[in-house]
Amino acid sequence: MYAWRQKLFHLILIGATALSYQSSAWAGRNGMRWDKTPDAFQFVDQTDVPLSTLIDANTITVSGINTSISVAISGGEYSINGGAFTSASSKVNNGDSISVRQTSSGQYSTTTHAVLDLNGVSDSFDVTTLANSTDTTPDTFSFIDQSDVALNTLVESNAITVGGINAATTISIDGGEYAINGGAYTSTSSSVNNGDQVVVRQASSANYATTTHATLAIGGVSDTFSVTTLADTSDNTPDAFSFIDQTDVALSTTIESNTITVGGINTATTISIDGGEYAVNGGAYTSTSSSVNNGDQVVVRQASSANYSTTTHATLAIGGVSDTFSVTTLADTSDTTPDAFSFIDQTDVELNTLVESNTIMVGGINSAASISISGGEYAVNGGAYMSTNGSVNNGDQVTVRQTSSSGYQTTTNTMLTIGGVSDIFSVTTLADANLTFQLPPQPSGNASFTSEHFLGSDNCTMCHNGLSDNQGQDVSIETDWSATMMANSARDPFWKAKVRTELNRNPQLADVINDKCTRCHAPMANFEAKSNNETIVVLDNGFLDANHPRHDEAMNGVSCTLCHQIQDAPTLGTLDGFTGHYEIGNNKEIYGPYDNLFPNPMIMNTGYTPMYSIHTQESELCSTCHNLKTPYVDEFGNVLSSTPESEFPEQMPYSEWLHSDYAGTQSCQQCHMARANGVPISNRPMWLSGRDNFAIHEFVGANKLMLNMLNDNKQQLGVPSNNFTDILAATEVMLQSSANIELVSQSLNAGQLDFTLQINSQTGHKLPSAYPSRRAIVHVTVTDAQNTIVFESGKVNADGSVQGVDADVDATAFEPHYDLITSPDQVQVYEAIMGDNNNEVTYTLLRGMSYLKDNRLLPAGFNKATAPDDVAVAGTAFDDNNFIGGSDRISYRIADLPAGSYTVQAELVYQTLAFGFARDLFEDPSAEVNDFKKMYNESTNKSTVLTSLQFVAQ
Repeated sequence: MYAWRQKLFHLILIGATALSYQSSAWAGRNGMRWDKTPDAFQFVDQTDVPLSTLIDANTITVSGINTSISVAISGGEYSINGGAFTSASSKVNNGDSISVRQTSSGQYSTTTHAVLDLNGVSDSFDVTTLANSTDTTPDTFSFIDQSDVALNTLVESNAITVGGINAATTISIDGGEYAINGGAYTSTSSSVNNGDQVVVRQASSANYATTTHATLAIGGVSDTFSVTTLADTSDNTPDAFSFIDQTDVALSTTIESNTITVGGINTATTISIDGGEYAVNGGAYTSTSSSVNNGDQVVVRQASSANYSTTTHATLAIGGVSDTFSVTTLADTSDTTPDAFSFIDQTDVELNTLVESNTIMVGGINSAASISISGGEYAVNGGAYMSTNGSVNNGDQVTVRQTSSSGYQTTTNTMLTIGGVSDIFSVTTLADANLTFQLPPQPSGNASFTSEHFLGSDNCTMCHNGLSDNQGQDVSIETDWSATMMANSARDPFWKAKVRTELNRNPQLADVINDKCTRCHAPMANFEAKSNNETIVVLDNGFLDANHPRHDEAMNGVSCTLCHQIQDAPTLGTLDGFTGHYEIGNNKEIYGPYDNLFPNPMIMNTGYTPMYSIHTQESELCSTCHNLKTPYVDEFGNVLSSTPESEFPEQMPYSEWLHSDYAGTQSCQQCHMARANGVPISNRPMWLSGRDNFAIHEFVGANKLMLNMLNDNKQQLGVPSNNFTDILAATEVMLQSSANIELVSQSLNAGQLDFTLQINSQTGHKLPSAYPSRRAIVHVTVTDAQNTIVFESGKVNADGSVQGVDADVDATAFEPHYDLITSPDQVQVYEAIMGDNNNEVTYTLLRGMSYLKDNRLLPAGFNKATAPDDVAVAGTAFDDNNFIGGSDRISYRIADLPAGSYTVQAELVYQTLAFGFARDLFEDPSAEVNDFKKMYNESTNKSTVLTSLQFVAQ
């Protein structure tokens, strides 16, 4: 029943090669072969067929088979021998006819496929739809824009006709509505056909000269219908108007302006006012903004000032146009500024005594003027004394009184002010007649001593006194030196008093104080004591005690064999060499500025060998003692400084010099030691020739106060020298050459005097320099044609205090640096003010951490911007562009002066000891302070005028 498979071998001969292959076919029982592979067939593809249409293929006939085979289709249907169409698989026989059909695509130009398969032999019937011949893109169209249309109006466009399409196409609008063929307006998208007419409409803007748009789109083609509103023809900007300002009106009075008429507008416009009120057409006054029309009349009013010669303003604004109505009050014809008056200061008055001034008469006013007082009381026309503010009239007589101080030689001040003009009544108590020395006279010491390293100065006199220059001038070395501060450094009463107060205030640092303070004030005693591990003490039973083994070395001060044995060490001029860290050798070599020496006489008489060394002519030698840094402590006595760098720069003249132009031209010795020529440096042997450029050993400085004190108290201080007259004269010359005052400008206009002074420094370091007790005061006096003082700044009292200087009345304050002075209580003081770790003023050296103020005049070439910290400018002077290397400019402005000419006297006054330093020192009850206070009170050299200038301003 079933067919079986039989292998068949076929032999094919190709060329000379025989190939064989094996195939199989089905065969029946009788061995007959079945052929199930039909002949190939082909459908005729169709194109340009309609969309979505049932399309029949050509009929094909099955052939080449001898048994039934399978038939299947994909993508269509088939029919066998005219039977029903189906898509299901079936069987066909040889000779059957087959028809195929499929539905064409619903899209234009799209091919679909129906594939008929006869037992593995197949063909595809492809059907392609026709191309799309519709046109939905219309011809371009255009709307006619409209302008000058009314505001808020519905505006229709011209009608446009749709053309150039053969099928319906889309229509939409943005910004308006459209209507088709006269139908209803809509903004919803729709469709149109060829030949349709379309009109667009939109609402015009609510604003003038504004364009709105409606854009119509048909089948992707669009145009915009633009509508522009008409321009604004209204005019709300009025013509300019003007008020007539009024002057010399009464105080606190309501003042009406002239009437102005609003013109140049054709519509209502805004009106507002600042600083007054307005009224329209005679209506009520108001300050509230409103509106006005063309032709309205407007009046402005405002209240005049309550002060004389004062202008007030009311500004009216109409439609953006404005004008100001200004009202100026009348000038004050009253004169309440009196003529200058002057009190006669009183001195040597008893303590705690009520002291009355001379009577002054008020003049130069025509109206009552205010009167006030500070530091006392006043009485008018013999009435009761009072301290409350009041008033006085022209011709009134005024007397001032105050209670004198309870302290000896102390100045108290009373300032009376009338109508802005002031003068001070100063009262100075008498010196304490009972103030006596508490210490015994100081033994002067034996200047002929010999120690391990040093000889006393008397050992040098045999050869180095009795010298003259080629002009016959006596230039004896020891004689000149003996009256200097260097020779008397251990006798200096201020130094001894200050050492005592520092010891009393910080006794835990006694070793530091005794060592540091004697390195340069008693250097030979200090050096020998250290060399032998001896205790260093200066007061009590110390060096200054006649029984102390180092007493003679101490009392000989900074002597010959000390300075001339300082070695030219690498530390000279460095921090390691400052503060008395000089180096002394053990070979007894004496250094000097000359070579070609004849050394035998010195060697044989003293044991010292003279040698030439250039360093004796250099400033670095001086820096060992004239650059001094000290440690500082807090209020509990704890040392806060940790390194030499961090210590307080107590005095730094060498570093100041080094930062100036002088460092390249002049050494310390060239300024402080005058020169002589033709001087034999020793009076033996007799045949020694004279040397030029000989340095006279006067060591001139600025300490006139102390030199006079040494000269006036020789017995008490143990001073052996009788050469102070020459040294004081040389000191005065140096002081007078240290500075000058230059007039930069002056003017006198409308009762105001302006002038600018330039204070020029002529020193190679700061002025003043060294110990911070020193100060320089600019004292300015202005007098009228009657020689009456009308202005005074920087008046120095007999006790050394300065009127108007904050530090002299308040120990916690100091006077600031000024660039402009306008009042008598403002004083330019060039000084260094010490501050402690709490940034508070201190006069205790060991509390000094930094300078709160340092406006000491700078030497020429000193750049304050690049100065090292140890010599930096401190305080507001740093930012004063008129405070520069070599000078300071300061301006004065004095107002309310009567007409006339005025004489200005300017002085630069120098003080070795500022009043605040002295006052702080005198609080200590110790004997050293008492003795110094007695000498200070009795001194008439507390202040020295360095330079002065006088000119007439008119």
